[in-house]
Amino acid sequence: MEMNRVTVVLTHHHISMYTKNKEENKHFYTEVLGLKLVKETVNQDNEDMVHLFYGDNEGVVGTLLTFFELPNAGQMRKGTNMIARIGLLVEGEESLNYFEQRLRQAGIAVTQGTYLGHNARFFDDPEQLSFVLIDNEQRKVPGSWRNPVDNDVPEQYQILGLGPIELHVQEKEKTVAYLKDQLGYEAYEVAEGTLLSLDTTGHYTDLLVIEKSGPVVRPGRGYVHHHAIGVASHKSLEQVAMLHDAMKVKHTGIIDRKWFESLYYTQNGITYEFATIDVTNDFVD
Repeated sequence: MEMNRVTVVLTHHHISMYTKNKEENKHFYTEVLGLKLVKETVNQDNEDMVHLFYGDNEGVVGTLLTFFELPNAGQMRKGTNMIARIGLLVEGEESLNYFEQRLRQAGIAVTQGTYLGHNARFFDDPEQLSFVLIDNEQRKVPGSWRNPVDNDVPEQYQILGLGPIELHVQEKEKTVAYLKDQLGYEAYEVAEGTLLSLDTTGHYTDLLVIEKSGPVVRPGRGYVHHHAIGVASHKSLEQVAMLHDAMKVKHTGIIDRKWFESLYYTQNGITYEFATIDVTNDFVD
């Protein structure tokens, strides 16, 4: 069964992590990175667990970072078979410099460098979750983005949304084959590894796959639980379920998440969520 990437797999939806302390988490993501706390709710699979959503002023798909609070969580041990780095897009070198200064003032170490050929700033949040801020250089982003948050970060410097998501896996070709042959991503070899994209005119759908040997990740605070990929509708999600059934692999089936519907599948150590999007015009030619 072939999947049409225009009508089925579209873009980043959100990405979800673990935090030990919701108040410290809120401080960093709202007061330092300048994101909006879109909502504070609970994990629908465990209503005793707080679930935080951050994004732009409208909480648009593709701008969302979410965190589950685990007060007893130990520190993550980084390794392979993990979502290792989250790209955040900004516009212009001045924005990179602004956030470099802002992060340093908050006690966060920042490294200058390049990423996928763009100027970038690398940093870890207080729980060792790794990020890279990337100069988007006027490349395409969804039209529904650019909803500035009302805070002290100047509008022209604010984070636009999610950029490349970096995966470290022991067997790169398995992940590349799944994303390319089953989900319809285009694959390119780059200096860092294999880049997979649904839209080569921008970085807002990119996944960067890097082969890394050694021990697998041990989850804890700072761990990325899953990456969510947006699909257009319930019908599209049914196609995703049919595809995975044809692959003869286990998945969760379609789950009602109130705000959207989802299906989860873990492949080669990485958990993917496929989540519905209400508005798809940004992603349809």
